[in-house]
Amino acid sequence: MKYFVDDDHWDLLGYVEELKKILPRFNKETSSFLKKHSFHDGKVVSITAVNQENGQTKDPTTIKMVIEQYEEGAGIFEIQWLNVRKFLMDFDITRNVYGNKPNEIVFGGRKGLDDWGYDEILPLSKKKLQHEIFLFSQTKILIHCSDIKIRKIKT
Repeated sequence: MKYFVDDDHWDLLGYVEELKKILPRFNKETSSFLKKHSFHDGKVVSITAVNQENGQTKDPTTIKMVIEQYEEGAGIFEIQWLNVRKFLMDFDITRNVYGNKPNEIVFGGRKGLDDWGYDEILPLSKKKLQHEIFLFSQTKILIHCSDIKIRKIKT
C-alpha cells in the first residue's frame, strides 16, 4: 500500500486526492459510492472468481465480492473487478489472532475471512487499476483489472 502503510503511517488526504483523479474512470454508481463511502468494517459475505473464457475475449476473468455494509440499514453491495490480469489472495486463519493472545484465533476462526479493514485503488496505467485490500483477518487481496463496479444489491 502506498497511502495506508500501517496504523502509524496513513496519508488519508493524499489518498483522497489520488482517488479523485481516477473517479472519472468509473460508472456513476461506483464513483458516487467511492466519493462518500467505504467498505471499512463491512462483512465479507462471499468472493467468487468467474472465468468467462470463450477463446476470443481478452482478460475474461471477473472477481465478485458481496459485502454487507457495517452501518445500520446501509445494505448489501456487490463489487466486481472486470478484465482481471492479476488476483492474489493471501488467507491464513492462523494469522488472525488477538494482540495479547498470539496463539488464540479471533472468534475461534468462526468469522473466516473476517471484515473489510481498508483498501486503496490506484492507477497502474491509463487502462489498468490496482485494488489492494486488507481484511481484519490479516488477509491481503491484490487485484489488477480494467474496471471496478460497485452496486447495491439489497437494502
